[in-house]
Amino acid sequence: MKKVDKSLFENLIVLYVEDDDMTVEEISFFLKKYVKKLLIAKNGQEGIDLFKAHKPNIVISDIQMPIKNGLDMCEEILKIEKDFPIVLTSAYSDGDYLIKAIELGIEKYLLKPINMIEMLAVIQKSLNLGKQNKLCDDFDDYVQFLLDSNPSFMFILHGEEIEYVNKNFLKQLGHENINSLKEASKLCKDIFILENLEEDENWIDHIVKNSDKSHLVSVKKTGHNLKSEFFVTHKYFKSTNKSVLVFIDTQEQKLKKIENITNQILNKNLEKKDYINGLEKINKICAL
Repeated sequence: MKKVDKSLFENLIVLYVEDDDMTVEEISFFLKKYVKKLLIAKNGQEGIDLFKAHKPNIVISDIQMPIKNGLDMCEEILKIEKDFPIVLTSAYSDGDYLIKAIELGIEKYLLKPINMIEMLAVIQKSLNLGKQNKLCDDFDDYVQFLLDSNPSFMFILHGEEIEYVNKNFLKQLGHENINSLKEASKLCKDIFILENLEEDENWIDHIVKNSDKSHLVSVKKTGHNLKSEFFVTHKYFKSTNKSVLVFIDTQEQKLKKIENITNQILNKNLEKKDYINGLEKINKICAL
């Protein structure tokens, strides 16, 4: 294990919210060696109560929990204290969770199973502790790995300049690296198509002006006539002048709708007419 400067964490109060007992035991055993005080909550409502009572320095929370999930809890915390440092942990790479987290302004994530050193790194990064420490550099590499591994498509703009496009998206667009993409198109205007734009308005400007909504865009693969449709969500981070755009495949949305209807159909108490209606809904979704 890499050497960690314990003095960076010795005055911290950390609120950890997780409903899995084995995970809580493992994380607690580790974090108690470093932080001043560790608060444990088993669901989002307990997390809110402990947050109000103890005023921690940072919250680390799972997403999927009973009573109140992690994202709903985070939304309440950010209403109480804007820009409060929050880290999300999850065993999932669900695009909907990512979009919701971006909408809330949450930028820090840890995927399960959690690496303990990476957890310290994300705490250090979130609270700006010892910025020059090597641990932060390691965390930057870790974040890069997570973004490139994420099945959702995304890219980051710094002002109007493309700064980052994750590997899955580059592959979809037919490029080996970001430099190739930049050379092919200024702001990808000839690759992305958004219907019903005003005259002389580009798709990115439209999405930025209407960032409270999801937008349906078509993505044309470079050098091909194939097009795919995506829902795009935008989040602007004023402090860094950066924008994150997340693209969710419409097929993924269809599959989720079908899954929800299927779960309803499998209900043993469902009436025959509701069963038939469910099958009809699935057929309509598949036909789109």
